[in-house]
Amino acid sequence: MSNPEKCTIVTLDGPKVEVTAQYNPKEVSIDKSVPWNKHKNPKGDIPMLEFTNAENRTLSLELFFDTYEEGSNVWAKVKKLHEMTLINPSASKEEDKHPPRVLVAWGGGFPKFRGVIESLGYKYTMFLPNGTPVRATCTLKIKEVDEVQLKQGSGS
Repeated sequence: MSNPEKCTIVTLDGPKVEVTAQYNPKEVSIDKSVPWNKHKNPKGDIPMLEFTNAENRTLSLELFFDTYEEGSNVWAKVKKLHEMTLINPSASKEEDKHPPRVLVAWGGGFPKFRGVIESLGYKYTMFLPNGTPVRATCTLKIKEVDEVQLKQGSGS
């Protein structure tokens, strides 16, 4: 995958699954928490702060899928994202029993983001008269994975 014009999410381990956005997201958020612990300060009103550890960045985005004109079930498109949240069923070693790591890529200007899906929500927003869902909005949160952990290839 070079520089895709559409936002693409692909698994980095386990069975290969790739999802290409039908419509690019209108916004992408990247958040990073920097936790500081408070300690009592007996000599003042302002607590002492201590940096304890770094937190991973989190990428959040929303993907929209529409199969109304095809008249087909939108689940076929959403299902691939769902598969990226499942534990690798063919893993033989215990350390390989985890959902796959993923890569998010989009064009040449957006930095590639490697991580694991922390949460996936999908909301069906349109149905055919027979109840078949034809539009869905998927909300993803992907937690960054350290490059060293990616190269080791284990989920621990």
